[in-house]
Amino acid sequence: MKKIGMFILAVVLAHSVAARAEQWSKTYNLSGTPDLRVETSDANIHVDTWDQKNIEATIVSSHYKFGPGGLNVEERQSGDTVEINLHFPHNGVNFNFTSHRVDINIHMPRQGRVKLHTGDGRIELADFKGDMDLSSGDGGEEIHRVDGNLRAGTGDGHINVDGRFDALNLKSGDGHIEARAAGGSTLAEEWMLHTGDGSVSLELPENLSADLYLHTGDGHIDVNLPMTTEGRIKTSEVRGKLNGGGKLITVHTGDGSIQVGKG
Repeated sequence: MKKIGMFILAVVLAHSVAARAEQWSKTYNLSGTPDLRVETSDANIHVDTWDQKNIEATIVSSHYKFGPGGLNVEERQSGDTVEINLHFPHNGVNFNFTSHRVDINIHMPRQGRVKLHTGDGRIELADFKGDMDLSSGDGGEEIHRVDGNLRAGTGDGHINVDGRFDALNLKSGDGHIEARAAGGSTLAEEWMLHTGDGSVSLELPENLSADLYLHTGDGHIDVNLPMTTEGRIKTSEVRGKLNGGGKLITVHTGDGSIQVGKG
């Protein structure tokens, strides 16, 4: 009976949270290539794309209300640049144990520029082409089927990316990194993948020309691509060239294994 009572209580609480969910939304019309900038201290950010010539932003809160004493949305549009800053209330200690989840959901055109930052939250981006700059103080990042220049970092969390890249810079303070570069990827500049604590898996097109530097503080290195090695081979460090060499790809982990293979 006690378990049944707890289950009923959980269901009631879930419905109660859903019933009082708050929502803010706005649509921004565009005439050219969008430049989206989202800044928040504590929310998840989800961005996907569509064929419409506008940006639709929706913020859903399971606990906080919008307005004085609650969530404050500062937003503005200048031409095709859209900025959304979400500020949280400063209420001190809160003894309400229900979910305080806040999600920022964005639909936007496929091509442009995005700069997304959250102090504490997850970031998801899919089917986008252009310049991408993503950062989270504490949260994982899922970035899929993208095309262009990607810079993504998190203080604590995993990073999982796939797409065609011209520039790739991934950094996690504590978390594993998985990156899959599709055919047609190039090195317009040096690529860097770095984690303080976690494994790194990198898949590359077989015909990509690059210099390769791999280093782990504690772990093994496995390269499953034709590579000309340079210098003395060490268990913790590998230097080499892929297809005659080119710009540098650096992969570094403080504690974890490194695997490089064919995508």
